[in-house]
Amino acid sequence: MDNQRTAHVAPVPVPVPVSGDAADPRWWVPPLVATLLAPLLSYRAAGVADLFTGLPVFLIGGFVLPFAFILPSWFLARNRRRRQARIGLAAVACVLAAGFPVLLEGAAWTTFLVMLLTGNVHS
Repeated sequence: MDNQRTAHVAPVPVPVPVSGDAADPRWWVPPLVATLLAPLLSYRAAGVADLFTGLPVFLIGGFVLPFAFILPSWFLARNRRRRQARIGLAAVACVLAAGFPVLLEGAAWTTFLVMLLTGNVHS
């Protein structure tokens, strides 16, 4: 009688993982490279733009802003589907670290021109 009961039980379907859901064994490479490379790029860009003597307070932004993009890449899902997002965040962080002096200068000029055109700059 027991044999007849087990014979009528339907097999449980096993979910087949989609290729994007597979674990990414090298998920840590883009965040680690960006974590190590961004401060070096920021240091080099600040040296070229002579920010160490001119605007040392603004150097903090050159180091902190890239890490605002690197930090989420450490916590994304560790599967192949999120690999491009991790690489993209790491690339944006490195570009921001290298281009921070240009970004800072552009923001300063934009602020100056807006203030000049609106009559807020007085001699």
